[in-house]
Amino acid sequence: MAQGRDTYAENMGRNSTEAQRLDEQFDLITENVGYLLHPSVQAKLPPNAHVADVGTGTAAFLCSLSHYYPNAELHGYDISTSLFPPTSTLPRNVTLRLLDARQPVPSTLWNKYDLVHVRLLSAGLEPAEWSSIIQNLTRMLKPGSAMQWEECDFTAVRHLPGSPTATIDTASYMGQRFLAGMMHHFQNGWNTLAAEMRGAGLREVHTEVVAADRVYATRARLTANGIVAIFAWVRLASARGDDDSLSMQQLEQLERMAYADIKSGCYVTFDIHVVWGFRPVFS
Repeated sequence: MAQGRDTYAENMGRNSTEAQRLDEQFDLITENVGYLLHPSVQAKLPPNAHVADVGTGTAAFLCSLSHYYPNAELHGYDISTSLFPPTSTLPRNVTLRLLDARQPVPSTLWNKYDLVHVRLLSAGLEPAEWSSIIQNLTRMLKPGSAMQWEECDFTAVRHLPGSPTATIDTASYMGQRFLAGMMHHFQNGWNTLAAEMRGAGLREVHTEVVAADRVYATRARLTANGIVAIFAWVRLASARGDDDSLSMQQLEQLERMAYADIKSGCYVTFDIHVVWGFRPVFS
C-alpha cells in the first residue's frame, strides 16, 4: 500500500537531531506521567502479549516495554522509516514496519493485538483524521484487549519563571509563535480521544491528566527539549519562505536568548492526557 503525505516530516522534520529529541522527550514525559502502562492496562496484559505501537518513530516505547515483557511480540508501525533505529540495535522481540494508520489497516492485522499504544501524533494529523484513525486501530485489538494513547495539550503551554530573577520573554515568545503556527494540529486529539474511543466501540474508557512539570528535576531538560522542537519547526518554516518567517541570523540570536531564559530558571508546563479503554469481549 502506498504511503500518504508525511505531515509530521513537513512540520518537524525527520533526522538524527529529531530522533535524539524524541527519545529524550519520551523519557521525560514518561517520568512525569509515572508509568509506561497504566496499571489497569498492565494488569490485563499477558507476558507473551502481542503489542502494536503506532506512530512508533524511534521505537522508544517498545524498547522500554521489552525490558518488562521479554517474551512479548512487539511491533512498531509508522508512516516513515526515517526515524527507525538500525535493526541491529533493537531488542530481539521488536520489529518495525511501515503503516499509514490513516488508511484502513490490512485485514491481517485485525484482532491481532493485546495492546495498541499511541503517543503524540497531533503534529502529524489533520483535525478530520482523528476519528477514522481510532476506528482503524480499534480493529487491530483482540476482544478484551486495550488501547492506550497519550497526547499533550500544547494549546495551554506556558513558560514560567522558576525564581524571581528568571527571565521568560524569548522562550515564551517563541512558544507562542510555534503554537500559532501549529494550532490547527494541537487543538485536536487530547480533548476528544475519550469520546472517539467510545465511538469506536471501546468500553471502560478513562482519562488521566498529569502536569508535564510534575517532577521538578525534569523541568530544565523538558523546557530545553521543547525549545529544540520549536526552533526545528521555525527553521523549516524559514527554509520554505513561509509568511512572517525569520532570517537565520534572527533565529540564532533568539535561540541564544531562549536558552539564556532556561538557564535563568524559565520552565515550561502543559498537561499530558493519558487515555485508555478496552475492546469488549462480546460486541
